[in-house]
Amino acid sequence: MSSSVSRCRADAESIHRTDILIIGAGPSGLTAADRLVSAGRRPLIVERSPHVGGLMRSLRHGRFTVDLGRKELYARIPEIDALWTGLLGDALKPYSHRIGSLFAGRILELAGQFRGPTRGMPPGLLMRGGWDLVRGWIDGAMRRPDSYERFWHQRTGRRFAQVLAQGYWEKFRGRPWRDMPVPEELADGERGGSHSFAAVAQGLRLAARGGVGRQSSWRHPALGTGQLTDQLARRVRQGGGEIRLETEVVALAPDADQSFSVTLRHRGDAIRCHVGTVISSLAPDALQSLLVPGDEHGRADPTRCVVMVYLFLDEPPRFPHAWLEVNDPMVQAGRITNYAAFGGDMVPPGMTALCVEFFLDEDDPRHGRSDGDWITLAIDECRSNRLIRPDHLIDTRIHRLTRCNAAASWREAQDRRHGAFYQRLPLYPSLFHVNRPGTDWASFAGVCAADAILAGNRRTFDARADPTRSYAASNEAATLMRSEVTCSAP
Repeated sequence: MSSSVSRCRADAESIHRTDILIIGAGPSGLTAADRLVSAGRRPLIVERSPHVGGLMRSLRHGRFTVDLGRKELYARIPEIDALWTGLLGDALKPYSHRIGSLFAGRILELAGQFRGPTRGMPPGLLMRGGWDLVRGWIDGAMRRPDSYERFWHQRTGRRFAQVLAQGYWEKFRGRPWRDMPVPEELADGERGGSHSFAAVAQGLRLAARGGVGRQSSWRHPALGTGQLTDQLARRVRQGGGEIRLETEVVALAPDADQSFSVTLRHRGDAIRCHVGTVISSLAPDALQSLLVPGDEHGRADPTRCVVMVYLFLDEPPRFPHAWLEVNDPMVQAGRITNYAAFGGDMVPPGMTALCVEFFLDEDDPRHGRSDGDWITLAIDECRSNRLIRPDHLIDTRIHRLTRCNAAASWREAQDRRHGAFYQRLPLYPSLFHVNRPGTDWASFAGVCAADAILAGNRRTFDARADPTRSYAASNEAATLMRSEVTCSAP
């Protein structure tokens, strides 16, 4: 081991000591490590996979570079936006955040600035959708909605909901709208809202994304999101931090002095460590199972999985969108990402790289399909919707992400089981849980954890990186806390 870890004894049962252990070399772990090494600390980062970057790593395929599915970088957190800009500079390339809805072989727009307020809908669809819209408003005036589906059908009309949001949302989240409750945070005040088509489209974007997108400009690393994590890992190593790949934490036991006894497994060999502080980017269920082995309440619910089929073609893209959300229920794919539209060097000029994503439940019988079957399905669905010409296909690739919920949000981790886990976290003052949905939110939690360790006070971390709140709510609470402290000062 490097200087970040010291050995206590020289026998076969030697115990290593390290001041700070970071579990996971994804965005949150690497960002925390980068902050620590800049202050002269030497953390040990362990990563179960053979690669750094986690879900933000990129894949190289010949002359192509692709992300793991669709990735977008938000600029909502100033500290993280500044960090990414400082890391990559001009390698962060602006691109048109153009998103399409694929339905019945037609691409419709999810933003009016590209093809006007009708989003490219033909007159017949507009007329039928308009009639459904009126019927929805009448239904909404007569009775309260009893499901998420009825709420949106009353507000936007059944047809507009289906062609602009519903099919994609249900594939992405894995839950039919009819089985979901009315969104309480939206229902109040919406019933007397605007009935313009712009309000309909905006409302459906809200339904599909879980929030209103206010970001006016978008940037993407020229060589994929892995360019960010690779640069962070390079700075961590140059600063004296150690990154151990193919190394998994198999035991994490708190000691009486608030430190931890940790067992690592590296390529079959067990390594015992005594650790002063732990920063964990593990999912809540995985971390709880380490802290409380055998705890029945820590068992995870069935999780989501993603099958990604990459298609490489020697022709320019046949659509200009960064990605398509597939609302057509007759198409099994849920999303199709077009890497040539991200403004960088991921795809050679005049060529195309697409990622066709299929979102599955853990127990979905389609898991039994072979790689060849998935590739054939992706090609057939893209061909039948005129997105590719198969005679220009030069290569394919498939990548599976198991136990990965691509649609995770902070709200989805607020059930009773996760609430009990969050209530237990204060029992471990030397443990910083930084797993958050969203790359910027996770990276911000890593920054806050590192700052708390350096300051010897975790109060700001607990307020600004609260896992039970969104970033906006946590930041608001932290601002209020600072103002109360200022007002109470003598």
